[in-house]
Amino acid sequence: MDLSPEVIQAISAGLVAIIAALTAWQQKKVKELTARVVELEKQMAEERGKFKAAVRVIRGLQRYIDDLCAAMRRAGQDPPPNPVVIPAELEEEI
Repeated sequence: MDLSPEVIQAISAGLVAIIAALTAWQQKKVKELTARVVELEKQMAEERGKFKAAVRVIRGLQRYIDDLCAAMRRAGQDPPPNPVVIPAELEEEI
């Protein structure tokens, strides 16, 4: 096969077109993934806010239960056993 300048130029042009197409595809994917990361970070912040609010409610309920149990003991009654077991992974949070 004779590699004339025209053939080399045609092959080069084809390679450049392929590389340009791949680069455009990669840029599109990077843009899509960047947008998805932004969305996921937003969702994570919202979920973190919900989690913190839930922890505040649980802490408040725990204080309320403790107060009720103390009031029952002062009144000479034994409070019922707590059926809820706090998971170990939440012990530090609550």
